Amino acid sequence: MADKRVSLDEALALVPDGATLTAGGFAHSHQPMGFFRALIAEGRSDLSLMGVAECWVAEWLAAAGMLRKAWFSNFMFEGFGRCRRFSEGIENGTIAAEDHSHFGMIMRLVAGAERLPFMPMLSQGGTDIALLGGFEQPEDKIRVIDSPFGDGQRVTVTSPLVPDVAVIHAARADRLGNVQLGGASAVIEEQAAAARTVIVTVEKIVETDEIRRTPEATLLSALTVDAVVHLPFGAWPTGVYGYHDPDMDFLSNYYAASRDAGACSDWVDRHLRAPADHWAWLDAAGMARLLALRTDPVLGYRPAEVPA
Repeated sequence: MADKRVSLDEALALVPDGATLTAGGFAHSHQPMGFFRALIAEGRSDLSLMGVAECWVAEWLAAAGMLRKAWFSNFMFEGFGRCRRFSEGIENGTIAAEDHSHFGMIMRLVAGAERLPFMPMLSQGGTDIALLGGFEQPEDKIRVIDSPFGDGQRVTVTSPLVPDVAVIHAARADRLGNVQLGGASAVIEEQAAAARTVIVTVEKIVETDEIRRTPEATLLSALTVDAVVHLPFGAWPTGVYGYHDPDMDFLSNYYAASRDAGACSDWVDRHLRAPADHWAWLDAAGMARLLALRTDPVLGYRPAEVPA
């Protein structure tokens, strides 16, 4: 099987203007922020997002003026509040939105992953999500049909979503593209299976024999993955289980800036566009800051400090 290791620049080239993306991660955990920071610095236009909970990716793309359309279930910052630039983009009409429940969004990705014309489910039928459309007509995303087995049941079905590119950040992978991630994995498997192209950034590249020692931890197989990028701290300022905690101070700094459109634009220019590359991005953060976030290798998290 081919060696799938590529540079970050080579992986970025797989995302053209107008691409439809989906990104791994949930809340403040393992979102592929290093990749999207670099994508923002390079500049893209008219991007769409098929998202479940990658709130920071959605917010930064919106703040950078690169997001034009979003299929999503819920984007919010746990512990902070709403995603201001994303929310205001929807409110002022610069971002078109299509609303779902979490489960409904996942079922559309599952239908895409299975290459099926629709996916049956029991929820969302009769709700406003099914009755009202955003940029889709309601009947193009959800319908209620008679069961084909003649038992008189009515079944809700939803149409497939197939992203152009899935971008995932994980703990480690081998050169073939077998990917492992500890802790909660959100809906990474469904996102990767649905997408036409799958890019994975990882904390470490390890030998295939090392992956084979813990096959139960393999989240994505090499058959699913198209490109692997070695990108330490590739989820920062969000966290990665077993590697580092989220940087809540840095996230708070962004959230404060996001309250004002002008201040947020300046923040994006200074923090996201200005660094020359990923290493300059980390250097600006400071190694002492990053190392202070590292988790206990046994516990998988950083124990809270106990006051003396």
